[in-house]
Amino acid sequence: MNQSSNEFLRTQRQQIYSELLTAANEVRITSGSVSAAFDHFAGTDLLTMITDVLRPLPQQNIVLVSKFTTVKLIGSEPVVESARRMVVEYLAGSETIGWLSTGFATDDVVSADTLSTRQQQFADHFQAGMSAQDDFLSAVRDELGIPEQGDLP
Repeated sequence: MNQSSNEFLRTQRQQIYSELLTAANEVRITSGSVSAAFDHFAGTDLLTMITDVLRPLPQQNIVLVSKFTTVKLIGSEPVVESARRMVVEYLAGSETIGWLSTGFATDDVVSADTLSTRQQQFADHFQAGMSAQDDFLSAVRDELGIPEQGDLP
């Protein structure tokens, strides 16, 4: 009976961790699109470009936070801590990039320095979120006894 309970918990954790990772990947892809759009932007209407690219991000963040809440209920400390850092950084990046859309909407002129600073803040949060996501994946593998890709037979 104890073995059955442990297997049930492992299966539940695996499902929940997978759902959080899927949600994080959606945020990561959207954030990466924002970053790529900035790198290749050559037009005059940055607000339109930002708004189009960011459209799915608010809903993705809601899903990310809800999945993290579930992980907090069932995850081990290393898994929860890395997941928390990942969520905090991705949300901070979203907030930073969200400023750009509201900043442009309320003020037609945003200085190049301000834009550059916000871009860098976004990039820093995005990179920290990706690093925490990698840490989360490692913690999950450790907890569930899943070998690294290079360790497969």
